[in-house]
Amino acid sequence: MAAYINGAQAISPQDTFLNPQIPVELKEYQGIMLNVLPDFKNYFSPIEMRRMSRIIKFSSVTAAECIKEANTEKIDAIITGTGLGCLEDTQKFLNKMLDNNESMLTPTTFIQSTHNTPGGIIALANKCYEYNMTYAHKTLSFESCLLDAVLLIKEGKKNILVGGFDEITEENYNLRKHINQWKEEPFSNLDIYDCGTSGYKAGEGSAYFIISSQKTGSTYAELKLVDLYYKSKNINSLSENIENKLQSAGLLLEDIDLVIFGYNGDSNTDIYYDQVKDTLFKHQDHGYYKHYCGEYDTSASFGLWMTTRIIKQNHVPENVFISERKKEKINNVLLYNQEDNKNHSFIVLSAC
Repeated sequence: MAAYINGAQAISPQDTFLNPQIPVELKEYQGIMLNVLPDFKNYFSPIEMRRMSRIIKFSSVTAAECIKEANTEKIDAIITGTGLGCLEDTQKFLNKMLDNNESMLTPTTFIQSTHNTPGGIIALANKCYEYNMTYAHKTLSFESCLLDAVLLIKEGKKNILVGGFDEITEENYNLRKHINQWKEEPFSNLDIYDCGTSGYKAGEGSAYFIISSQKTGSTYAELKLVDLYYKSKNINSLSENIENKLQSAGLLLEDIDLVIFGYNGDSNTDIYYDQVKDTLFKHQDHGYYKHYCGEYDTSASFGLWMTTRIIKQNHVPENVFISERKKEKINNVLLYNQEDNKNHSFIVLSAC
């Protein structure tokens, strides 16, 4: 049974929120790539805002506008994915434990620190008391949500809200800086591709989608394939797996017009993208997306948001391309993400 994307909204370090197009002009970041946030006063009362952390606010707003865009009366399920959850509230609670010697603790930050808090708040706001699931599978969190949504569509569900969200905090940034995960600052996000150094650029974001069983006037694309692959022994085994999965979706290699890679600037892990690009997909157009959003566990959700715009408008901004465009019409786009040769994910969107 076919699955369609009927709504897609994203909050990111770029001007993407409520934007029907991919921003042509990129904001440059020398340090952490933080979200460009909307005015939350348009969505929440002052009392509500006091009790909401930053990630809960931007995740909830993204979901609300996605549902509004799809113009659906009823949500049959809510599935969210996050790598690290509500970091800010988690840190607040743990720091208060230390400061108060584990006594006289208020429960608010603990309640709101759980990974499924945004999913619960979205459900209450939309009076959706159906299936509600949160996946925390590191860099496969969002893709696991998509797989679950496809299974629910096959079971007869009609409209499913799927989202991925993660935030970066100063404390978490500093902790991971000690193990050399980040690029040495200053480092521009405009230099992510082919920079030849280790470490990557810290980012954050929130992206939500309505996955439906029927096409509507707001449909972006058909979700043709979602596949996960833990680890490849070599490029041949990885290539064989990709070809087999494409065939299971009724596609051949030559049917793929554009491949969008998850290059993050880390020379140690980007070499795997190079292998796939230069062997299996050497005749396709190539693009990338993490210079827009930075690296975080659910960054593939931003990549999918970008792909929906490309499919619907048959247009790719020049700063997305790695190589010069060869194809006039973009019918099938493959989004490929991985983490140091682990947690490979492949998502194919097709024009309707």
